Amino acid sequence: MSEPRDRIDDWLTREVEPLPPPPGTFERISRRARRQKARRAAVSAAGVAVVIGVAAAVPGIVSAVRGGGHQPAAPVAANSPQATPHPTVTSQGTGRVSAQSSSPVTVAPSAASLLNGGPVPANFQPTSVTFIGAHTGAVIGQAGTAGACSSRYCTSLAGTMDYGQKWFGVSAPQTGAPDGASGVGQLRFLNDHYGWAFGPQLWVTDDAGAHWAQEPTDGMRVTDLETADGRAFALFATCTGSGAQFGAQCSRVSLYTSVAGTDRWQRVPGPTADLPQAGTGQAASASLVLAGSHGYLLAPSGQLFSGPLTGAAWTMADVQAPCSTGPPGPGGQPTDALLAAGSGQLILVCNSATSTGSDTQTKTVMQSSNGGTSWSTAGDAPSSGIATSVAAAQGNLVVLATDSGLYLSGNGGTSWQLAETSPPGAAAGQQGFSYVGMTSDTNGVALPADPSLHEVYITTNGGSSWQPHSVSSS
Repeated sequence: MSEPRDRIDDWLTREVEPLPPPPGTFERISRRARRQKARRAAVSAAGVAVVIGVAAAVPGIVSAVRGGGHQPAAPVAANSPQATPHPTVTSQGTGRVSAQSSSPVTVAPSAASLLNGGPVPANFQPTSVTFIGAHTGAVIGQAGTAGACSSRYCTSLAGTMDYGQKWFGVSAPQTGAPDGASGVGQLRFLNDHYGWAFGPQLWVTDDAGAHWAQEPTDGMRVTDLETADGRAFALFATCTGSGAQFGAQCSRVSLYTSVAGTDRWQRVPGPTADLPQAGTGQAASASLVLAGSHGYLLAPSGQLFSGPLTGAAWTMADVQAPCSTGPPGPGGQPTDALLAAGSGQLILVCNSATSTGSDTQTKTVMQSSNGGTSWSTAGDAPSSGIATSVAAAQGNLVVLATDSGLYLSGNGGTSWQLAETSPPGAAAGQQGFSYVGMTSDTNGVALPADPSLHEVYITTNGGSSWQPHSVSSS
């Protein structure tokens, strides 16, 4: 008779056959794995919803929107709320501001919304547009209906991947339209991660617009910003202008720069650290252009400065440019002197004062092929309309935006032709165009002065003709 211990040992050494799982177990595991994979794919798709390449040689259109590694915020501020960040502000020496910006708390959209980029909210009114490359771009503006947006802000972004044929929603900074010291109305991107919304506040994203955080400016207002070579350059101004005239009544203007991803802004050394003013009691503004490996700054005093895009000191190129900047427009940009760069030369459109009730203006076009050290007269642009913006490209191409339409010159400003009349349906006092920019030798974009038209104008033939494109999801 065997011992009990022997029977136990014998049982323990036998091969054990596992019991089968309950019915449906494998199906449940498979479904769960597929859902998890779909969620990961949706988040990844949201990160690459918009892609805009870098073109540092094109002033004013240096932008990018693409995804990063964070969970995206809701597509548009007008449709999806998110908490306002609270950055920590510390000053480090003279003229240096450092911020550690927190990421907003967000409500993640659905997988379908992420995969499709999200809808563009109704009543989108673009105030700034950026296009680079053959297909991609973005706009910022107010959307929805004031008081009926999902938060108290209606600021929204929209992107396109087919040069304005169709648009989709992109998450936006949680702030309002420009109003004195608050809000934003302009947009620039450096590459596929870093972008800034500004004028007068300053907001930054490091994940292509999925999240935005406000950066401190020590009470100053950002009136201009451009990007190139891993950096952003901006004009920080001490102003007291109210409403949309946030860039008015400025007593001090300084050029700052920031390396992308550092959240640190510091003054560019040299005279641009504290720009001379036009004179006591005189309204003045400043203009910033980046082209190739250099930047150019037309100061309120009329002096022209230039320097490298490395953060090193800028120097004076011209003690007195052919014309001064004059008072700022609603977006903070000069009204009397419009600066652009193209074909290895600078273009400066000098606008005379206009009489009350007149829609004509003398516009003298100046050229410089040596970085602004000396200038020559190219010719006069048409007197019809008040000039608002100028763009230049290779081949001596110059496009001038006015309140009567878009004018084109193929010889550096010597002769001109009307390329596009004022948009049909523009409200009284808001005719014509507020902005024009060339993204290549053939492609360009313009904004109607009346944002309630919900349109962006596109050219693909060097500015010879322009077509309106509605900023909507359809």
